[in-house]
Amino acid sequence: MSPRNKVVIYYLSGLIFFEVVALAYIFSFDRMGQMSLINSFNSPGTDFFFRIITSGAEITIPILFLGYLIWKKSDLLKSYVISYIFSTVIVQFLKLIVFKDALRPLSYFKGQAYAWHLVQNLLINEYNSMPSGHTSAAWFMCFWISLAAKKPWIALFMVFYAILVAYSRVYLFQHFPVDTAVGAMIGTGVSLLVYYFNVSKSDLK
Repeated sequence: MSPRNKVVIYYLSGLIFFEVVALAYIFSFDRMGQMSLINSFNSPGTDFFFRIITSGAEITIPILFLGYLIWKKSDLLKSYVISYIFSTVIVQFLKLIVFKDALRPLSYFKGQAYAWHLVQNLLINEYNSMPSGHTSAAWFMCFWISLAAKKPWIALFMVFYAILVAYSRVYLFQHFPVDTAVGAMIGTGVSLLVYYFNVSKSDLK
């Protein structure tokens, strides 16, 4: 079994774990229950931590990693860019066309008498909730970082980071859990298909 094949198996195992836990949580509570439980575990420290976690997922780390691939003249560069484009197009199509009326938590719960914890000085969006773009970007990016490293333990570490990003989107009151579950599937699914067809089918045998 090739190193990249092992990485793919570890990474997909991490995705399956995340999806099972996320879906179990989604089907166990209504939306109020889902959000209020996560929202109740807050502190100034976690506010700062999850702002940092979420801020690096969509632009900063993907661009830095792009620079790394260019510098190393990696065979993954083309596939990385294609994955980024396709996953972004799919996410935006779903947000703006298919689920254009999907409200984010701030709008969804507007007018309800519940004291939500909102992070100070954070812009909280109100519309285009489905799916989570940050989560999709995190899972896409972490997939390619794992492949570049060719080490299963790094794949697990990147899965952990991607899960933290997904959680941060709910913690920061930007998305519902289902938005992150769909985002993770898009980011990983597109990357896996592009890798399989554009890099080396033999790595997945």
